[in-house]
Amino acid sequence: MIKSIETISKEKIKDSGIIKIIQITDTHILDDNAPSFNDFDTSESLKRVLEAIRKNEADADLILLTGDLVHEATETAYQKLVDHLATTTIPILALPGNHDIPERMHYVMGANGHDMGNLIKFDNWLVILLNTCIKGEHSGELSVAELEFLKSTLQSNTDKHCLIALHHHPVSINSSWMDAMSLKNAESFFDVIDEFNQVRAIIWGHIHQEFESEREGVSLFGTPSTCLQFKPGSNDFEIDKKKPAYRRLKLKNDGKLSSKVVYLKK
Repeated sequence: MIKSIETISKEKIKDSGIIKIIQITDTHILDDNAPSFNDFDTSESLKRVLEAIRKNEADADLILLTGDLVHEATETAYQKLVDHLATTTIPILALPGNHDIPERMHYVMGANGHDMGNLIKFDNWLVILLNTCIKGEHSGELSVAELEFLKSTLQSNTDKHCLIALHHHPVSINSSWMDAMSLKNAESFFDVIDEFNQVRAIIWGHIHQEFESEREGVSLFGTPSTCLQFKPGSNDFEIDKKKPAYRRLKLKNDGKLSSKVVYLKK
């Protein structure tokens, strides 16, 4: 991913000093002529999620898209996604998932004015986006370059609280079929995290369900999809009845944070 840094000054943060981030994930937008995703209208559900964000989260500082932006990685599908996203004025950063082709995603989104960097700095916080994609696989892995980027970024920003975003889950969610498609080198990832004390939270998508836990004082958040959800605790693929959703994160100057998953009502 492009190693760029965007700094957001305190003048752009609300008087409360709280940074508000909205995470949407696994949008799975379909090309017009592509087979459906379990007969689910992923464009319609994303539109409804974006409408809820426009209505309830207009003061957000950033939207994070954490992978599987499209279902089949065609330029047409990415352009369709970009057209949907044009309805919001909130800054957007995106990372790829196993259904994405990173280079194609970067090309289309970049051509439409979206910053494709993987690092953003606020006054007291740092948000790092990591690429866990392995070409042709549903599992994820952090390359040596990504791990080195993570380590060097944390080393040079010890004065900032840190939020890390990726697509694949680095811990078990007690769902055997999904855990078979998790982050392969999670141990190496946590080896880097454990060297530093400023990481406050790790967020991801991929699992299509809500997950919250903690490891060594670091909050762990898995976020439901903007389309269909997977049933928690299932050994095999099974669809849940829960509605499309997004996650709201509020980052405070002192390093504390709060988080809530917001489900559509209908």
